[in-house]
Amino acid sequence: MTTPVVAPVDAPDAAGPRGRAERAIARRALRQVGIGAAVCAVAFGGTAASSALSYVTTFPTEASRQAAAAATSASSGMAVLLGPAGGIDTVGGYTVYKGFVFLTTIGAIWALLAATRLLRGEEDTGRWQLVLAGSTRPASATAATLAALGVAVLLVGLGSGLITALAGLNPDVGFGPGASLFYGVSLVVPAAAFVGVGAVTSQLWGTRRAATAMAMVVFGVLFAVRMVADAGPGTRWLLWCTPFGWTELMQAFTAPDLRPLGLAVVVAGVLAATATALSARRDLGAGILSSRDSAALRPFGLRSATGVYLRVELGVLVAWCVGAFASGLLYGVVSKLTTSDALDTIGDTLDKFGGEGPFVKQYFGVAFLITATVVALLPAGQLGAASDEEMSGRLVHVLAGRTRRRSWFAGRLAVTATVVVVAGVVAGLGCWLGAVTQGVDIDLATLVGAGLNVVPTALVTLGLGAVVLAVAPRAASTTVYVVVIWSLLVDILASMVTSVSWLKQTSLFHYMALAPGQTPEARTVLLTLSLALALTALATALFERRDIAGG
Repeated sequence: MTTPVVAPVDAPDAAGPRGRAERAIARRALRQVGIGAAVCAVAFGGTAASSALSYVTTFPTEASRQAAAAATSASSGMAVLLGPAGGIDTVGGYTVYKGFVFLTTIGAIWALLAATRLLRGEEDTGRWQLVLAGSTRPASATAATLAALGVAVLLVGLGSGLITALAGLNPDVGFGPGASLFYGVSLVVPAAAFVGVGAVTSQLWGTRRAATAMAMVVFGVLFAVRMVADAGPGTRWLLWCTPFGWTELMQAFTAPDLRPLGLAVVVAGVLAATATALSARRDLGAGILSSRDSAALRPFGLRSATGVYLRVELGVLVAWCVGAFASGLLYGVVSKLTTSDALDTIGDTLDKFGGEGPFVKQYFGVAFLITATVVALLPAGQLGAASDEEMSGRLVHVLAGRTRRRSWFAGRLAVTATVVVVAGVVAGLGCWLGAVTQGVDIDLATLVGAGLNVVPTALVTLGLGAVVLAVAPRAASTTVYVVVIWSLLVDILASMVTSVSWLKQTSLFHYMALAPGQTPEARTVLLTLSLALALTALATALFERRDIAGG
């Protein structure tokens, strides 16, 4: 009698945590995110190095540093927006302060998107099923992918620290290698946590779109918790409840603390283990939170392709608007702090952003810069949904009926543009309501106008993404993320370092007035809207002239 001996011999190596199949999955995943990790490392390290070198040039004496610290640290409102300014009278403290909010935010979003793309995204396209057809199981493949993401996050931290250490070779900067690496690792603490968040939502929801949207909701909540924690001494304990707070508590360069790093490792490990366990308890293509098999008839939206799109995406679109309103409300509530203890000299700090007028208006101007980033990212998910519909083959069936290409394409863009406008309005309304509850004297029209001011820039990102969708649909969503994140990073970096101020020309936010801290120019607004309209028209024309992917 013959017995098969090959399978039993190979099975432990192939199915174990260090099996050949899992190693291949991990290597492929690392290649997929490697370029993004390298870009983040260079951007983070370059920003830190530029901030440090700029500081020693701008504030060469102890007296000038103390004056800058007194002006900046006096404002709780600025702490809510940009983080606390503890130790800002030192090179290291200033470096941490300048990059804290923006670098941790960019890192967290990058990690979140990478996790949902490599897990739920691969499953949406059917590639994950092919992987699991070999000698591996869902839990092992998920663990291998998460291991690769963990390595990528660590490389971002180490790369950032290395570039920061190179700047530290300047004797005026004086960063040691150990302190620089600790700083680099502190920057990616939120990224490590959001890899876990994205991995868990990828198991809970049945599409990448839904998984990313829910992970972004978690991101918004935890970001808001950090803002509340920095609002005053009585709420600082909340820093232990959010990954952004853990980075802040690590106090790189000033008073290093390893406890938040340990907490971050534990939480990231728990989330990764949870995602791995959930992946083995569901069917491929489905989510743990599966939809019901039957439901009552709802005729809303069934008469047109645009109506169906609105019906399917309504929950996600409403969530974006609710998030915009909630963030505006929080900014409005916190604005009370800008009138209670702000010094006149704090205006020098906001002048770097181009702020003008009363301090409270400058505060809202910077707040709406952050809001503009969120609203400008809204089209990414909707363009991704359009790409998914085409690449999965569903669009072929839609266009085989009475729906014309132009109406399908233009209908989606029109709905997304409308939601962008609504998000801007409700953000302004939320700011006003929050400010009114705190007795801050600022009128409704001013803040709603500031909310509308972010709309033209967001529509340009929609137009750019639509052009890419019309040419290379798979890259549409990624293009929006890259353009928005680049614009924010460049705008912040150029405001801090005068030697690279020319980079502002490449940022979309450079052409947006920081209302209400600045008065928008009608000519600039009209030109921006015209550009957005031209891009959408070009995209529609290009879409009509190419073949449709059939899946």
